[in-house]
Amino acid sequence: MPKYEIPFFAEIISLDNLFASWNEFRQDKKTKTDVVLFSANLIANLLKLEQELKTGLYRHGQYYHFKISDPKPRDIHKALVKDRVVHHALYRALYPYFERLFIFDSYSCRLKKGTHRAIGRLAKFAGQCSQNQTLAISVLKGDIKKCFASIDHQTLKAILARQVKDPETMNLLSMVIDSFSPNEEKVGLPLGNLTSQLFVNVYLNELDRFVKHQLKEKYYLRYTDDFVILSSDQERLKNL
Repeated sequence: MPKYEIPFFAEIISLDNLFASWNEFRQDKKTKTDVVLFSANLIANLLKLEQELKTGLYRHGQYYHFKISDPKPRDIHKALVKDRVVHHALYRALYPYFERLFIFDSYSCRLKKGTHRAIGRLAKFAGQCSQNQTLAISVLKGDIKKCFASIDHQTLKAILARQVKDPETMNLLSMVIDSFSPNEEKVGLPLGNLTSQLFVNVYLNELDRFVKHQLKEKYYLRYTDDFVILSSDQERLKNL
């Protein structure tokens, strides 16, 4: 597998990357009012954004809050168009790098993963763990309560800083992370940000690696805030 390095800050905020990020962002949003307005002066807006990022004048804007049912009620916080372009620019730079650090068996918000593959993998685990249904097995199912709302900003930034060595890139990441904080405790990520999907996987990769490498649980699988561990030793699961 070819080695992937995180691009330099200048590459992340380059006009080429911002334009590519815009094209990715605008998919399925072309008729939205804020997207139409931004696209009306696209080149000028992207040049201004590039200049603000380059000179350190960029500041993340406020969020628009609304609720959806998916199927349960969820609070969505939508950033300004220019900020979402920045989110995509960061995501394009960081995702390929962190993807290589994730365990195989996390299935949310990753290329070539998803619910169907998670279900298939779980079925395979069940067959292996039960030795083709010749052994009784137990399942430990866990749910991380209010996952996005409970992400600690300082902890997340410390995890990112272990990999992101460019101070300018780290400063921009910190700005995006700290742009959302419903209270003074500096916790929580907005559901509406593309970067939040990556940040949650980076954050919970610490859990994944602990379960796989420290606890030595072979049959472990996670999808966002839900995880399962299969074992033929029920007492072992009870003692975790």
